[in-house]
Amino acid sequence: MSSLTSLTFPEILGRFVLAAGLLVPLNLVLGFVFARLTNVPSGFAPFTPAPIVAGSVAGPLISTVGYLLLWTFVRDQRALHLVFVAAGIALLVASYYLPWRLTYSVSPRFAGVTIAAQFALGLLHTLVVGVSIVSFLRR
Repeated sequence: MSSLTSLTFPEILGRFVLAAGLLVPLNLVLGFVFARLTNVPSGFAPFTPAPIVAGSVAGPLISTVGYLLLWTFVRDQRALHLVFVAAGIALLVASYYLPWRLTYSVSPRFAGVTIAAQFALGLLHTLVVGVSIVSFLRR
């Protein structure tokens, strides 16, 4: 059993800032590229800056809170990392519902959605979860 050394507040904050700092510019650029490549109408809501920035900051924030909550209950580092990764994967799979539901949405905000756009949104979700997990598991 490997004991867990507690992270200080600056370390936790640094990991959040690292993940969000990487994701915001990366996802903004990818959102712009995906909007062009997927043939969605101009101003297609999921590829506009506000939801991209919100998701790029909220993902690492949720990871930060989740890591802190897990840390209070799981003191074995290997077990903590295993549960953290498993929870991240489960939340990632659940998040794929958001792009999939655009298939049957009647909202005019999502008019013109394409299968390619749905896959692109899924890729953005995957990046958010992946970068968030890696930022907390790095030494």
